[in-house]
Amino acid sequence: MKQVLEGALQVKWNLTRNVKKFQHADILVLSIGKSGRTWLRVLLNKYIAQRCGLDFGLGDLSRLTDTIPSICYSHELWEHFSKAGLGQRWLGKYIIPDRLLFKKKVILLFRDPRDILVSLYFHKTRRSVHKIQMDLDAFMRNRKDGIERIVAVLNTWRRRLASHPRCYWISYESLKADTTGRLADLVRFIGLEPINHQFVQTAVAFAAFNNMKQMEARGVFESEILKPSDPNDPNSFKVREGKVGGYRRHFNEQQLRYLDHALARLDPFFGYTPLT
Repeated sequence: MKQVLEGALQVKWNLTRNVKKFQHADILVLSIGKSGRTWLRVLLNKYIAQRCGLDFGLGDLSRLTDTIPSICYSHELWEHFSKAGLGQRWLGKYIIPDRLLFKKKVILLFRDPRDILVSLYFHKTRRSVHKIQMDLDAFMRNRKDGIERIVAVLNTWRRRLASHPRCYWISYESLKADTTGRLADLVRFIGLEPINHQFVQTAVAFAAFNNMKQMEARGVFESEILKPSDPNDPNSFKVREGKVGGYRRHFNEQQLRYLDHALARLDPFFGYTPLT
């Protein structure tokens, strides 16, 4: 896996028009899919909408006012491997070249790879336009987007961004544990001071798991981002469980050992440890 990843990383350019969205952004938010990116976007956009007197939306609110920075959300390296076709990969369609990456503020959102894996599995089998037919054991071992790929992408981002002067590393777990405090930190990092703590509290309440799930079920969000593929199937919701450590109930002891073996190769910086 390491050789495959390093070989593909020789593509450090982006020769497609997709690079323009990175050029125009002030802040880049990077994450692997199912790491809590939509929740983070709801939190930030609700705060920004209140601050600027705008209606809430999931898009780039800087298009409506020049008083706030432009935020671009990207899975970057993750999509480079899990989504791009061969031609797109060599054109670097999803890659953010370092010459751009190091000019921008970066927020790196990460999550326990084991929880990511389970959430990805339900997304690909219940929500995706191109659903896959695969059991969880096979998905876990899948070289394209299984546990080893998740670990490899996180490690690569860590190597690339460890020396970035303006990179804010935030875990899904820390955001869950202290949503108010971490949202205030993010607002400060983005540069939207002074912080309005009432707006922070309102954003946190708005983005609470149960409230988001209810709004998704009612179709409040006018976006495919927050829309269940089957309202009668809880696992088809974008807002599915949101639990920390919920992966445990989906695997037997042998499978958990396999996950532990892969996790042992994750950079200690991230702070996730094997169960055994």
